[in-house]
This record gives sequence, C-alpha cells and structure tokens, in this order.
Amino acid sequence: MKRTATIIIAVFIFLLGFTCFGLAAGPNILTMSCNQEFGTIDPQRGNDWTESMAMVNVYDALVFPNSAGDMEPKLATSWKATPDGLTYTFTLRKGVKFHNGSKVTAEDVAFSMNRAIALKEGYSWLWADVVDKVTVDGSHKVTFRLNKPFAPFLSTLAWLFIANKDLVLEHKEPGDSPEFGDYGAKWLSVTTTEDAGSGPYKLKSWDRGREIVFERFPDYFEGWPHGDKSVDEVHVLYIAENSTVRTMLRKGEMTVVEHWRTYSDYQEMDKYPNAHVISFISPEELSFKINTKRPPTDDVHIRRMLAWAMDYEGVLEVLEPGSGVARGPIPEVIPGHNPRVFKYHMDLDKARKEMEQSKYSPNIPPIELVLPTGLENRRKMALRLQENLTKLGVKLNVNQEPWGRMTDLATTVETTPNIMVTSVSANYPDPDTYLYCMYHSKAVGTWMSTEWLQDPLIDKLIEQERVTLDPEERKHIMNVIQHILVERCPDIYVYVMPLRAGVQNYLKGFTPRPVMSFYYYYHDWWYEK
Repeated sequence: MKRTATIIIAVFIFLLGFTCFGLAAGPNILTMSCNQEFGTIDPQRGNDWTESMAMVNVYDALVFPNSAGDMEPKLATSWKATPDGLTYTFTLRKGVKFHNGSKVTAEDVAFSMNRAIALKEGYSWLWADVVDKVTVDGSHKVTFRLNKPFAPFLSTLAWLFIANKDLVLEHKEPGDSPEFGDYGAKWLSVTTTEDAGSGPYKLKSWDRGREIVFERFPDYFEGWPHGDKSVDEVHVLYIAENSTVRTMLRKGEMTVVEHWRTYSDYQEMDKYPNAHVISFISPEELSFKINTKRPPTDDVHIRRMLAWAMDYEGVLEVLEPGSGVARGPIPEVIPGHNPRVFKYHMDLDKARKEMEQSKYSPNIPPIELVLPTGLENRRKMALRLQENLTKLGVKLNVNQEPWGRMTDLATTVETTPNIMVTSVSANYPDPDTYLYCMYHSKAVGTWMSTEWLQDPLIDKLIEQERVTLDPEERKHIMNVIQHILVERCPDIYVYVMPLRAGVQNYLKGFTPRPVMSFYYYYHDWWYEK
C-alpha cells in the first residue's frame, strides 16, 4: 500500500512539474515577413525600407518623429537654434549605453555625422551640402554649424543614427581617410552578430538572403514599459511568395505580414479568426514617373495625354480600395500639402486633344514603361493605361524588371525609360523630402528622380524654400512649386498608398508615423495573450 501511494505521489509530482513547465512563460518571439533582402544595416549607408527598419530599431537618433510628424527628444533632451538658422546645439541625455556597455557621448554624434558625409551613401545627401562643421563641448553637448539655412534640418536628424565611435574604429581598415580609414564600413557590411548601436534591439544573427534576427537590449535607456509583454526577439524572414505569408499568418507562424502584398491578400488575411489587418494612409505616393528628356515624353502635351488617360477611379475603387487621392507630389498626411492644386481625372477626349497638340502628332512613337517585378497591381494599372492609349492609336510597351535593374536604368537619361512606375515615401516629414529628391537637378540619376526634369525655375524655387525660415513664406513658395509641377506634368500622380499590415490579434501598439519604416518600431509593440 505504501509502495502504491509512493508511486502515485511521484507520478503526481511529475505531472505537476510537466504542467508548470508547459505553462511557463517563454520569450515573446515575433516573426515578420519582408519582400526584399536586406542589403546593409550600416547606420550611415542603408536607405531602403528594410534597411531603414533595421536601423530604426538597432540605432538611436537625436530626435524621433511622433504620429503627427513632429520631432520629439530621443538621445537629445533639448536643442536650440540661432535666429539665422545656421547653428543648432543639442544637449544629450546622460547615462545612455551602447549595446557593448559604453556610454553615448557628443563625440559619437559628431563622428556619426562626419562618417555619413565621408561615406557619401545612405542619407548623406541630406547634409553633404549643408553641414559645415560639427563641434563638441564636453561629453553631452554637440553643435552643428551649417553653411546656409536649411529649414527642414531638424526633421532630417531622425536619420542621423548614432554609431559607437570607438567600436567602429576598432574595426577600421585602410581607406580614403588618413585618420579613420574606411570608417569601419567593411566590418559593418559583413558582421552578422554585432552592431554599433544603442537602440532598443541589437543584432543577434543574420543569415543573408533568408533571415535577420534582433533581440531586446535589456539596458535600453527608455526602459521597457510593457515589461514581460514586450517583444523579446524579432525574426524578419525574406519570403517572396504571397501565398506562403498568408498561410503562415493563418497558422500562427507569422506575427506580422509587411505592407508589400496585394489588396486581395490583405482581404483574405483580415478574415482569419486569429489575425486582422491594420490600415492607415501612409506618406508614400505611387507615381508613373515620366522621363521629360526622352522622346516622345519630352513633349509636355504627350505627358498630359498620359495623365488624362490614367484610370484613377479604377485604381481607387478596384485595385487599391482605401487608398488616398493623390493631388500633386505631396501626400495629404505631410504638412505643406497643397489641397488646391489641379487634379487630373480619366478623360480620353482631353487626352486626344493633348496628343493632337504634340509635335509628334499624328505618328506618336512607342512609349516604353518599366515597373518592378512581383507587384501585380502595378502591372494591372499599366495594362489599363496601355488599353486606353490603344484607343488613341498610341502604343505603350509594358515591361517588368527586377528592382536592382530598375535602379541601374535610372542612372542615365538615355537608359531611363519613358515611364517608371515607382512610389516615394517621406524620408522626413516635410515637403522638401519630395520636392528636392524628385525634382531638383542635383537629384537626377536616382530611382526617385527618373523625371530628369532639370528645370531652372523649379531648382530656384526649391533652393529658396530650403533656406526660408518663416513658415508662412516657405509654405507659399512650396504651394507655387506644386502648381508649376502639375502644369509641367513630369509625373502621373496615381494614389497615396495605404499602409496595410496583417498582424496576429495579440500584437498591440502598432503606431503610424509619417516617415518611412518608423511605423515598424518594435519598442512600441507588446503581446496581449
């Protein structure tokens, strides 16, 4: 009897232990899909949406955008600018740690700005022609001296991610700088388990072309207000197939499906009992960018013909329901958008009249259009435009190319096709991020500026708004620019993209911000299971 009782007690203890083990809280692992590979997460070299998403989470900047696009303190606790707009002084937060345990200082801030300008990659174009000198005053005060006023300067600093100077230079190799060599660029381009940041997450592992993993930094200076509900580890998986990410979300194997799938994918995902779709109007606008230097689209009447032939309603009602109306080059979520600028609609009679005024009429040469592979809705938009132009007797050749090939084509005016279908988001929440990047002559040769506009009046006005510090005067200049751009018609402004993401119901804290990739800020998120 005693032996039987002993066995029963032992079995009970075993089962109790097993039950407790089964109920023990494990780490909160988040899996997220992405539709493209990470090229780099070097804070001074990355610039596309995946690279930016990594940088936002692994590194900190002096300031950080809120949901309205206003800059709030991050590493900086305060700042002041001189009335002439030439000097900005920031006071840094004390006690902030890099992931290796060393403290963040003003030297790291100055080094990061100088490194960005020296490497001439990433977002360096924001400061290369503006920042004259960076000086430090003690360990927690840094001053930027500009060579001319730059109205959006504070907003651009959201992209100045601060790197650990000492750690980076420990890994420097010979390079262009006698003192800093390659600025640790090679190390940060090949490392798979280390970073030089102070952000809420640090790099854990990187299997290039397949998966990148970030883990929570316990000593993050802002703490973890959601405690053990916070996301402990993030696995970002490169998955091209839409059906795969849908299945994984439905089975609970994927926490977040990023925003680059089709509308029908999100319709299906929103029906899953365990998941839903988050949607908000983003700062990203899709355009059919027109090469203004290549025949026949060098003729403004041909460009206006194209604008009148676009089926805008079909896009908004069928292909991308829930999207925002595009009115000019600045999305409505960006302060400075001009709501009174002229808006095209589909009218083939007006398209024909513009065509007939063209110097190429009546024999319009074929028009070449290129769009990225894998984006089916954009292909359908192009085919609808092709169909409408056929009714006018105009041939539109629609071609798809990998994104890398498109960026190569954009480097010269001769290789840039008549039309490139791309979308541009806000690098910083200011109209200048669209105006300068797309339309200033210094911006040509990039995928953002395939219009090759090179218009002296537009250049002059953009340069004027950039140095104008009075908000109302600057707004007036930017309104004028938007009117002139619509009149010149270097783009067909199709729609403002909604940002849709499929998420598990237990994920909370998704926060919209009108800056590319800042809405994927894992520190905001927590689990309610």
